[in-house]
Amino acid sequence: MTIAAVVTAAGSGTRLGRSVPKALVPIGGTPMVVWAASAAARVCDRVIVTAPADALGDVEEALRAAGVDALVVAGGEYRQESVALGLAAIGSDDGAGWDAIVVHDAARPFAPVEVFERALGGLDDADGVIPVIPVVDTVVRTGSGLPIYLDRSELQAVQTPQAFKPDALLDAHARAARDGVSATDDGSLLAHYGYRVATCEGDLASRKVTYAEDIEHLERTAVRS
Repeated sequence: MTIAAVVTAAGSGTRLGRSVPKALVPIGGTPMVVWAASAAARVCDRVIVTAPADALGDVEEALRAAGVDALVVAGGEYRQESVALGLAAIGSDDGAGWDAIVVHDAARPFAPVEVFERALGGLDDADGVIPVIPVVDTVVRTGSGLPIYLDRSELQAVQTPQAFKPDALLDAHARAARDGVSATDDGSLLAHYGYRVATCEGDLASRKVTYAEDIEHLERTAVRS
């Protein structure tokens, strides 16, 4: 199986209170993008990293110094645009030559290789596979007056890496660009256009970095790894 990966790393570090791009924020002395791209490179034949346009050189140097073979391209203002730009850099308009494409967020630096493998393994029966973990908090829907309590036994939190059949992923992105459709992840984009999206077991280690407190938690993970 020939596999390409797009690692999205074009976000800012604003909510982290950092002056450098989010992907370059170190955890355990290593930038997040290096952790994420290294994991992708262990299971993928080609890795594309989308980075802020004004930090391409810094991201390239960080990956090169860590011995990670990846092509770094400029990302967009939003995640969906960054993924599309990463897909364009793969060099195949219809996905020919690739058996699968993985999309992963650099903001989940410690996603285990096993999650990549589980997602890829589910593509025999689906167009896309997304890792999920149970929701443990009580969840309510707001915005219309009183809170509406949701049954958390029916809810799952979605993570990356997500794996896709190339033709389905490329088609969904092309149609979304044409239709002005936006989605928070690629699995929901495929589902919007009627593709079959399955789930696989995620991992608590795939925690997403959003706030400074997340860095502190993952620093302890890095020390143990």
